Amino acid sequence: MHSPTDPRRARSRSKLLDAAASLLVSGGAAAVTVDAVTRLSGVARTTLYRNFPSTDSLIAAAFRRLLPTPDPPPADIPVREQLLHLCTSMTRLIQEAPLQQSMLGWLAMGRGASDDDEVGQLRRGVVDSYAEPLHAVLTAAESDGTLTPGDRDLAVAQLAGPVVLARMIGLRPYSAADVETLVDDFLRGRLTGAGAAGADS
Repeated sequence: MHSPTDPRRARSRSKLLDAAASLLVSGGAAAVTVDAVTRLSGVARTTLYRNFPSTDSLIAAAFRRLLPTPDPPPADIPVREQLLHLCTSMTRLIQEAPLQQSMLGWLAMGRGASDDDEVGQLRRGVVDSYAEPLHAVLTAAESDGTLTPGDRDLAVAQLAGPVVLARMIGLRPYSAADVETLVDDFLRGRLTGAGAAGADS
């Protein structure tokens, strides 16, 4: 029996994920079948099931591998510029990556997942990629007195949620001006007196 760190098992898993990711890119989640993945990867069906207990688990792991990451903003610019940088990067990824719409739609199905489940890891990957950079900017701005403290998860929903919703239901893409409006509307409710003075200078 192979250990979880066995290089042969790692190679097999990597081949399976490469095949599943390729199928996702070319045909969406419906294209990721056990037959298609084993044929493309050259890995046996029994090995697939040793690595992934279900097709959902395999699809989630492949989505996670393909998850794009927003560009982090420079830390030495004002909070408005940091948020514009980050929100512009997230908007571009959400609107331009072909997988993003189907991935976010699939996640929105509300399926429960444990922490050890590939679906749970995918959900955490989304949080790590999108929420954590915003949390970092907001934490720093709250610490230096630029922003009043607030619910950071709600802030993520306020800044990224409209773009995700527009993409998922087929509204027009967000423009640079739209992103600027999102950021300014958010900051209007969160800037302290000192932060507002700094933004006006």
